[in-house]
Amino acid sequence: MEALGLLEKKIKNLVEFVGKLKGENAKLKTENSRLKDENVKLLKEIKSFEIRMESTEGSILEQSKNLEELSQEKELTKIVVDDLIKNIDSFVQENQQ
Repeated sequence: MEALGLLEKKIKNLVEFVGKLKGENAKLKTENSRLKDENVKLLKEIKSFEIRMESTEGSILEQSKNLEELSQEKELTKIVVDDLIKNIDSFVQENQQ
């Protein structure tokens, strides 16, 4: 009889343990689902940031190209103005003689 009581106690403990495991499993499934949803949300945010970053990079490249063109135009203008000043100086010297 004593062995039967011991077996009954062990079975009761085992049933309680299985109940706890089921409860923990349910909590873990809920947490896993929440984390999956959060992961999807974060992946969408990453994609959005990547698109914005590509757009920004394109804009920066375009502005850099524009700055390069402006720099070249500035240099060309400087050369033309220097040449114009030399021509004016030359013309003035010729007229003074």
